[in-house]
Amino acid sequence: MKQLCVYLLLVCAASTVRAQIGKVVMDSSIVSSNDTIPYTIGSIILTGNKKTKNYIVLREVTIREGQTFSSSNLAKQLELTREQVMNTALFVDVAVSVSANKNNFAEVKIALKERWYLFPLPYFKLVDRNFNQWWSEQKASLDRVNYGLKFFYNNVSGRNDKVSLDLVNGYNQQIAFGYTQPFADKSLTKGFGINFNYSRQRELNYNTIDDKQAFYKQPDFVRETVRGSASYTFRPDSKYRYYIRAGYAWDNVSDTILKLNPNYFPEGKTSVSYMDLGAGMQYYNVDYIPFPKKGFMYEANISHRGLGLSKTMNQFALSFEITNAVSFTQNTFIQFHNLAMVRFPFNQPFYNQGLLGYGDAYLRGLESYVQDGSIGLLSNTTLYQKLFTYVFKNPIKTKTHDRIPFTFYLKAFGDMGYAYNKYKTPNILSNTFLHTTGIGLDVVSIYDFVFRLEYSFNQKGEQGPAFRTRGDF
Repeated sequence: MKQLCVYLLLVCAASTVRAQIGKVVMDSSIVSSNDTIPYTIGSIILTGNKKTKNYIVLREVTIREGQTFSSSNLAKQLELTREQVMNTALFVDVAVSVSANKNNFAEVKIALKERWYLFPLPYFKLVDRNFNQWWSEQKASLDRVNYGLKFFYNNVSGRNDKVSLDLVNGYNQQIAFGYTQPFADKSLTKGFGINFNYSRQRELNYNTIDDKQAFYKQPDFVRETVRGSASYTFRPDSKYRYYIRAGYAWDNVSDTILKLNPNYFPEGKTSVSYMDLGAGMQYYNVDYIPFPKKGFMYEANISHRGLGLSKTMNQFALSFEITNAVSFTQNTFIQFHNLAMVRFPFNQPFYNQGLLGYGDAYLRGLESYVQDGSIGLLSNTTLYQKLFTYVFKNPIKTKTHDRIPFTFYLKAFGDMGYAYNKYKTPNILSNTFLHTTGIGLDVVSIYDFVFRLEYSFNQKGEQGPAFRTRGDF
C-alpha cells in the first residue's frame, strides 16, 4: 500500500515550467538543413572565462577547428561539450551557440559564467551524524557543534587547482590543509594532491549498541589524530580518472575506550600508526555529476592499511560504486546507485568495521542506525519527476550570478542493503536484509547544491521526515 501511494503521488506531479539555463542554440539554417550536408568548424570562441585558462576549457570541448559534422551530429557534440564543461565545476552556467555562413563554415561560441572561487566561510557543523540524530536524541544542544573558519580557493592558477584550509574549534578541534592540481603538466593529464589533518575529539563512537552508535565523552579530549597523504592522478581524457595515494595515520584514544571496548584497536592498544596505501579509477559519462539525469558513472578503489609501520593493523579493502541514470522523457528519469564493499581478513577491530550508515553509504529511512561488518551491499533506486524551475533574479548587479536557478524534483525511492558481520552481536540489523521506501523533494541549484527533503518508511515500522544537503562549500 505504501509503495502504491508513493507511485500515485509521483504520477500526479505538477506541471513543468522550463527555464532556458545552460542551453545549446543552433542557427535555424543548420537545424532545417539536410542532415547529409557537412558543416566545417571554422572557429571556436570562448567568452566569460576571466580566470580560467582557455586550454582548460578546450580540453573538455569535443570538437576542433577543421572538423566536419552533419547537423544532427553537431548538435550532439555541442550538448556533450556543454555537459563536460559544466562538469569541471568551474562555472555556474555554460551556453553554447553555433551559426553558419553560406559556405557551411560553423562558428561556435561558448559563453561561460565563472563561479566565485574564493570563499572564506564561517563554519558551523553538528557533531552528530545527521540533523535527525542531533534534533531528536541530543535535543538540539548547541554544546554539540563545531565552529570556525573554512577557507576555499578554487581555480587558484586558472588550471582548476584548489586550496583548502580548515580552522575549527568548539566541541572538537581541527586544523586541515589540502592542495590539488589535476593538470600539472603540459599535456594536461597528470596531477597531484597533498593533504594534512590534525584533530582532537571530546567524544568518540566506541561501539555499536542496538544498531546505534554508542559514544563516550569526557571534558578533556578522548581522541587525537594526525593524518597526511600525497596522491598522483592521471586524466587521459574527460571521462577517465586514475589515482594512487600514499598516506600516514596516527591515532590515539584514552584508556577508557579500551575498557569499554577491548576490540576498538588491534590487541587492545590505545594508539596505532600505519601506512595507508590506495589506488583507484573513476569513469564519468553523465550530463551532470552531482545530480545525473542521464548517463553512467562508476568508481573502483583498492586500499591497504598497515603496510610497513604497523604489525597489528592489517586491512585490505575493495569497493565498487556505480550510478546509472535513465531518462524516460525530458522531465522524468530514474537513478540507480549501487555500492559493494569488502574488507579482509574478516576479524577486524571495531576501528575498521564501519560499513552502512556512515558518510554517503546509507539507506534512506535508517539514518539513525549503523551496520558494521566486513562485507557491505547497498542499492538506492530513485524515480524523479521534474516539477518546475524557478529563476531568482539577483537584485545585485553581477555578470556571472544575475540569474540563479532552483529546479524542483518530486521523487519516490526504494533502498536495499546488507552488512555481513563475522562477530556475534545483539545488533539485529547486521546480517539482515535491509529495505526502506519513501517519497521526497529535491531542489538543485548552482555550486552543485542539492537540498533533499524526504519522508521514509523502514522495516522496523518507523516512519518520519529527514533532510540533508550537499554542495560545493
